[in-house]
Amino acid sequence: MSHVTNELVAYHFGLADDRDRIEQHLASCRACLLEFLDIKRAIETGAEGPDPSRKARERLRNAVFSELHPQPKRAGWERPLAFAVAASVVLCASAATRAVTAPASPPYAMSDKR
Repeated sequence: MSHVTNELVAYHFGLADDRDRIEQHLASCRACLLEFLDIKRAIETGAEGPDPSRKARERLRNAVFSELHPQPKRAGWERPLAFAVAASVVLCASAATRAVTAPASPPYAMSDKR
């Protein structure tokens, strides 16, 4: 069996994905069991441990943020709809500009030639 030291903190807090596998491993691997007991003791007594890496802190910060500020799920049609609305506005504005602009010489104007 492989070592489970990377999963021991999550196991302690009940967040491990595969608790049964970790429990079986702890029962058969003295090194991982001693590591778990050290982690458990440090967590429960508030003893200082090693500082988490910058990457681990960033993952934790992002996880907490996404938990506190969930993003609404999008249906997937917002962009095409926004494009259609924008295209309609441009076309309507173009048509309105053409209707307001007078032609250079009206087709009904009479010529001065007689």
